[in-house]
Amino acid sequence: MSYNNTHTQANMTERQIKRGDIVTVKPEWLDPGEDGSTKYVVLEEAGHNRILVQALGTGLPLAPTYVYDVAWVEYAGSVPPEMYEHKA
Repeated sequence: MSYNNTHTQANMTERQIKRGDIVTVKPEWLDPGEDGSTKYVVLEEAGHNRILVQALGTGLPLAPTYVYDVAWVEYAGSVPPEMYEHKA
């Protein structure tokens, strides 16, 4: 059976979320106690309508990363590649 989520597909037609985008979690997907102010940068597309994101502005030496369904987030801006790409 293939993965088919019409809500996810509808979200993708609004605006394709891609690497370097800044996203926030939609209110209906927030954990109890979260206010929705945390922003995340998309590090990569993880397949099956999933994205790997990293929290911004945490003040932590290693910011938390998560895998989210694209239906759970909304576009909030973008950053230049030099801000999120790993440099050797």
